Amino acid sequence: MQAAGAELAPDNIQLNAVAQNFVDNPTYFPPEVQANPMFRERLKREVPLGRLVKAEEDARFVAYLCSDAASCFVGQVFPMSGSWAVR
Repeated sequence: MQAAGAELAPDNIQLNAVAQNFVDNPTYFPPEVQANPMFRERLKREVPLGRLVKAEEDARFVAYLCSDAASCFVGQVFPMSGSWAVR
C-alpha cells in the first residue's frame, strides 16, 4: 500500500485501504452468532470497543477517505476493528 500510494500520489491519486475485522456483517457474523453468549464474551475480551463496528461507521469513514477533506492520506492502511488490531 505504501509503495503503490507513493507511486500514484504525483498523479493526485490517493490510494488507501481499510482493514476490516469485527465489523457487523451478516456473512461473517450472522444474527445467531451475534446472539451467542460465548461470542459476546469474546468481543468483550478481545475487542476494546466491546462490540462490532457498525456498517454505517465503516461506510462513513470510507466516504470521508473519498472526500477532498482526506486528500492528504496516501498509502495508508486503516484498521477498522474496534481497536482489536492495535492491541
